[in-house]
Amino acid sequence: MWKLLKKKDVKVIQPLSKKIDEAVSRLEVVRTRLNNRVKVLEARGREIFEAIVKAQTERDTDRAVLYANELAELRKMLRKAIHSELSLEGVIHRLQTVKDFDELSDVLAPLREILIRVSGDVRGVAPELSDNLRSITDTFDEVSVELGMFPEMIQVEPSVSEEAEKILAEASAIAAERAKTRVSELQI
Repeated sequence: MWKLLKKKDVKVIQPLSKKIDEAVSRLEVVRTRLNNRVKVLEARGREIFEAIVKAQTERDTDRAVLYANELAELRKMLRKAIHSELSLEGVIHRLQTVKDFDELSDVLAPLREILIRVSGDVRGVAPELSDNLRSITDTFDEVSVELGMFPEMIQVEPSVSEEAEKILAEASAIAAERAKTRVSELQI
């Protein structure tokens, strides 16, 4: 009548506070690694700027322009990385507050959205950190399920650059023109 359970049949459920502590420690690791990446990018930025100054001194404008474009792209990545790091720091502080006040259900969904957004922003700068953030988001989903609240599935829309918007507008105009041509052919 009694069935003996094997060790692997028993699932140990961690207390909520322990899961929060685990998520905070993992987020701290990601934030620290992101901070290290920021420092590397800043150092590289200084090197490139010095190369621009040197090229300008040598009156080599082509090389200076090349370096300036590279520095502009690097600064974009640096801004995203710094913003992501600050966002993660905010998430960490909120999680610690949640643990103290036990208001997880009201706070977890917005934090999840922030992590998804940061994961997307970091993907181009540090793909492995983006994957870590995704796994942390999965942990949040598990916590939500255990609490009986189901997170909304958020669809992250791809960001569109100004140039891409122009291309999309042009393609849309051509598609509309082709649709009109097909309609007029069908009427004939």
